[in-house]
Amino acid sequence: FFFILLKDTLHELNIPLSVIRANLQMLQTDEHDEKKRKRLSRIEQASHDLYQLYKEVDYFIKKEIHADVKEAFFLDELLLSVIEKQKEIANGVTISHDIRHCELFADKHGFAKVISNLLNNALKYNRDHNPIEIIYKAPFLSIKDQGIGMSESELFLAFDRYYQRDAQKEGFGIGLSLVKAYCDECKIKMRIHSHVNVGTEVILDISSLLDKK
Repeated sequence: FFFILLKDTLHELNIPLSVIRANLQMLQTDEHDEKKRKRLSRIEQASHDLYQLYKEVDYFIKKEIHADVKEAFFLDELLLSVIEKQKEIANGVTISHDIRHCELFADKHGFAKVISNLLNNALKYNRDHNPIEIIYKAPFLSIKDQGIGMSESELFLAFDRYYQRDAQKEGFGIGLSLVKAYCDECKIKMRIHSHVNVGTEVILDISSLLDKK
């Protein structure tokens, strides 16, 4: 009951958010002063961030009340969206991708978080601006980097909550534990090949997401 009530309350937040965004667009259209346009741009970014938080909370509430969060989406479109969001930390690193236009049926938000976490790790532990590759050869999706890699003993710890390969790197080390939890829930088989100073490749068998039943 609590989560259902919270979900209804959260839904009400969507109304003022929509009003803010609509009026902001009108103000931006009529404003020509450069300084004021920059201020409006900052408000727009804050509004966008707030909306993303709204979607994040809405998603977790749905998961808690066991609502069906599965939907149809296209793999290439989702990956391009995730890559675009990671550009800020990519720092010029090339993220190449060979992904065909195939339809999946799954928890889209959760799957996007999986790809985002894996790509974030690849960028975080990258070396010398080496390129990162994302390849799909049905039913396997792989993310491969040429970073610092992991030893066999480190691989055993990789999915432990709060474990980090390099404590100096930004983050809290919960990324791979979340990835594993999602993959277990959605019956996605995952393999990791990694060698120190060579790099890491994460391979996801997403055959379970290709079935719409």
